[in-house]
Amino acid sequence: MSHFSTLGYTPNPLIEKYQQAFVDKLQNIWRVQIDEDVPSSDFLLFPDVHGLLLASQRPWELQRKYFCDSLRIMKQTYDVDWFLYKKEEVIPGTNILLTLDFINPDVDKSTHPDHKKQNVWISFWSIDPEEWRRLFSNAFEIVKKVSPWFMDEIDHIIKKIIPFGISSGSHNSWSYSDVIWHLLMSYPVDMPNPELALLEAILHEYNHNKLNLIMQTETLILSNKQEIYYSPYRPDARHIHGIYLWIHALAGAFWVILHAHVSWIISLSQAWQEKSVLYVLKNWLSLQVLDKYWEFSPLWKDILEEMRRVHMECLWFIKQAQISPSIIKRAKEALISHFNQVESNYPDLRS
Repeated sequence: MSHFSTLGYTPNPLIEKYQQAFVDKLQNIWRVQIDEDVPSSDFLLFPDVHGLLLASQRPWELQRKYFCDSLRIMKQTYDVDWFLYKKEEVIPGTNILLTLDFINPDVDKSTHPDHKKQNVWISFWSIDPEEWRRLFSNAFEIVKKVSPWFMDEIDHIIKKIIPFGISSGSHNSWSYSDVIWHLLMSYPVDMPNPELALLEAILHEYNHNKLNLIMQTETLILSNKQEIYYSPYRPDARHIHGIYLWIHALAGAFWVILHAHVSWIISLSQAWQEKSVLYVLKNWLSLQVLDKYWEFSPLWKDILEEMRRVHMECLWFIKQAQISPSIIKRAKEALISHFNQVESNYPDLRS
C-alpha cells in the first residue's frame, strides 16, 4: 500500500493518528490518577510521564502506589512550566534534547542483559556533552540530506535522547515500549565512521518507537511467542514477534545508509559495505520466515509489505553502488555460517 509508511519510505499519516490515540489513552489514565485535565500538547512534550502513567496501571499494589505518588510530585513540580526546554541541551539542527534528565519506570528491567555486563549507565562518561551533540548532529545531517521530510518526522516525534555511556567498537542503545519518544544511546569509540554507528542505532530505536506507539492501541501480531524460529539477527531461536521488530528496525536503517551511499552523501568503507550487504541478506531471510509462519492483523500485513518494498529498494542500492563480488561473497558466507550455528544449537528450529 502507498498511503502510509512506518519506515521513512513515504510520508506517514499513521503517526498523527496513533499519536492522538495514545494521548487519549494517557489522558484517561491521568484523569483517574490525578483528577485533572491536561492539554494534549503537554502529553506530547513530556515522554517521562508516559511510562509512569502506563506503569501506574500495572497490577502490583506497591508499584501502583509508588507510581501514583511520583505522578503527583511531578504534577506539583511542573504546574508552572510543564515542560521546559533547556537550550544548551538541544542537539544542533534539531528540536531534540540530549539530556541526563530521565525518569525510568522500569529501572530494574533490561531487554539487553549485555548492557549490565558492560557496566554502562546513564552518563556522558568522560566525553564532553558538546562533543556528544556534535556527533549526533552529524548523524542527523545524513538523514536530512537523504530525506528532509523524514528528518522532520524524527524531529517531531523524538523528544529526548539519553546518553548511555560509551561503547567500544560498536554501539549500545535501547528504548522502552512504554516510554514513547525516548531513545537511550551510547557514544561509539574505537571504530571508523562513528556517526554511521550512531545513525544505525538512532534509526533502529526510532523505528521501534513507531511500532511501540501503534501497539499502544492495536493488537498487531497474532502469533504466539514460542521461541522456535530462526532469526538472522540473534544467536538463539526467537519468536515471530521478535523477528518482525528486528526487520522493521533494520530495513529502514540500512535503507537510509545505502541511500546515502549511492547518493554520494557518504562513502561507505569496505567494512560498512559488507555490513550493509549482510543485513540486507538477513532481512531477506527474515521475510521468508515471516511469509511462512506469520499470523498478523491486516495493518501488520500492510507494514510487512512496506518492509518488502524497502528491502527491494536496498537490493537496487547495492546494485547501483557496484559493491564488489568479494564483499557480497563474504556477507553470504557470514550469513550461512550464522544459520548453521543456530541450527546446530536448535535442532527443532523452524526456518
